[in-house]
Amino acid sequence: MIGEDDESGVSAPLCRVTEVGGNPPTGLDDLIGATTVTVAIGGHDYRLIGAGVKNGQIVLFQQKAAGTALDTGPVWTMTDTGDGWLSARPVRDLVRG
Repeated sequence: MIGEDDESGVSAPLCRVTEVGGNPPTGLDDLIGATTVTVAIGGHDYRLIGAGVKNGQIVLFQQKAAGTALDTGPVWTMTDTGDGWLSARPVRDLVRG
């Protein structure tokens, strides 16, 4: 989960969630169910399409592969940082900075 290394031993980057469903995020509940999420990684915005399920104090967001309804994309953990922002991190090392 957040802060842990993936299977390769490389920690995935922590990303800021900038939009949920085309709007600024207001809380973790925005991420529940089918939606789009925009995350900032290395100065670039990436749009994720998928669905989120709340699990305690995090949301597990299952990204869908482009052009399909299958849940074959990576899973992201999304958390409330407590300072008015949401953060996201791929469970596996999806993005290499």
